[in-house]
Amino acid sequence: MEKSAVWFSHEENKYDAELKLFQKYFYWTNESQTWDWDNCAVTWIKKSEQEVHVVIRSSKLVDSDYRGRTVKVKYMLGFDIRAEDIHYPTNDNYRQPLDNIKRIYGPAKPRWAFKLNNHYCIWQWAEEEDRNGLENSEVYRIYSEIKKTLTEPVTTKRSIFRVPGVPANNKLVPVIYQAAIDSWKNFVREVHCHKVNEDEYEVTILFENEHLRMHAPLDLIYRLYRYLRYGRVTDIESFRIILNKGTPTKFRFEGIYSNEHDIQHDNIHGDIPINGKVRTHSIKYYFNDEKHPIIFINTANHAMSYHDTNHKIWKWEYVPWEEDSAIVYGEKPRNEVDRYFWPK
Repeated sequence: MEKSAVWFSHEENKYDAELKLFQKYFYWTNESQTWDWDNCAVTWIKKSEQEVHVVIRSSKLVDSDYRGRTVKVKYMLGFDIRAEDIHYPTNDNYRQPLDNIKRIYGPAKPRWAFKLNNHYCIWQWAEEEDRNGLENSEVYRIYSEIKKTLTEPVTTKRSIFRVPGVPANNKLVPVIYQAAIDSWKNFVREVHCHKVNEDEYEVTILFENEHLRMHAPLDLIYRLYRYLRYGRVTDIESFRIILNKGTPTKFRFEGIYSNEHDIQHDNIHGDIPINGKVRTHSIKYYFNDEKHPIIFINTANHAMSYHDTNHKIWKWEYVPWEEDSAIVYGEKPRNEVDRYFWPK
């Protein structure tokens, strides 16, 4: 698996996730649009004999008041592609993307591109001095390597996504993905990974906010309830990582498992204890190595899972140990985090 800096385009329906009359809604519209993203990294992994999982990553630098400095906000979009949907690269002309939101385009320019079914395209501008150099291009290399990956055996039941350029870290720290809906300001602020014992870790996530979506008219009442019960309106959620002979193999999402619910849902509390026991879930994905299991924050109330339920939405990618990360990484237990954020 490799990575590279190229353009990525995808056709997708637009969604509405804005504030309306003091309530926040999410719904897909019937209007589709082609979105263009530059300076993207492309990675992939073989999923089955005839299918690969492709991951597109992008990032931007922003000034963070919370961290008091410039940080890197990272984005990820993943999708499955079958072998027959990977088309041979071609030369064509494409109007230069200038503004995704306003749909502003410049003049048509030559590019090298290959499509993955009719919805996704990986491409780069053709070099003016080498208009016939498609087979020497970065796009052609990506295409060739993906095709080569399909000829290789599936070697493990656990998928490890190798992501070059990320500093190594030998501690057990999860990587977290969350639907990137900026208008809700519902993002992660801190991640704490506390070692309970040799076989278990407690992970606590602090979120900037929590808004009801499906039950939006009750949002203000819910905020008051949280303040009276917990002494805060900031949302804090925890889950456990279970180890087997030193390797993380299971998650336990007590009272906060998302099941198959997505970002439109706001009152999901799966895996309630039954007779004092909470079921566990096998870890499905890892980030670079088995020290970094992957979880997905799937719902509006931050219910989570080992798999993604918002496939069509870009995700924020939180890699806690990176120096320029947008979040704070620590190792506090949940009870200490609760005490720290109690209003003074």
